Amino acid sequence: MGFVFGYQNSSNFYLFDWKQGQQNSYDAAASEGFSIKKISAPSEAALSLADFWSSTNTANMSLLASSYGSDKGWADNASYDFFLDFKSGEFQVIVKSGETELWKVTVNNSSFTSGQFGFYNFSQQNVQYAGFVQEGGEIVNPVPEPATMFLLGIGLVGLAGYGRRKFKQ
Repeated sequence: MGFVFGYQNSSNFYLFDWKQGQQNSYDAAASEGFSIKKISAPSEAALSLADFWSSTNTANMSLLASSYGSDKGWADNASYDFFLDFKSGEFQVIVKSGETELWKVTVNNSSFTSGQFGFYNFSQQNVQYAGFVQEGGEIVNPVPEPATMFLLGIGLVGLAGYGRRKFKQ
């Protein structure tokens, strides 16, 4: 589970990915814990499931930061707070459980200096997101839903689109 930010299009964005446990699939190993990945491919069709799954660099994914270990996975039925401070050329991600800081990382990378935000669920369809706050910047249009099999299972929902649907109900 996690989120996408700096979203330019369906083949160029940053990805915060948090794995619950160690898993091997799609010809790649996924380590338990946190990672920040830069997805950058010439097209959506060039992406493979390993680009999203792997805990090491692939042809279309660069691992920018990580914290892996047998005690780093998320727990079932738990609430977490995520903070993203996204500035041109630098961003910081903080993950907390109550007052306990689980991971705090600052990354200097200027590949994507602006872009949209969305949610990422590779295989966790029951994840719930709530209580969003955006400070500064302007609210943008929702991130489009990926259309190919390679991105199947990734939920990208823009904050603006989510808020508009919520108020219409």
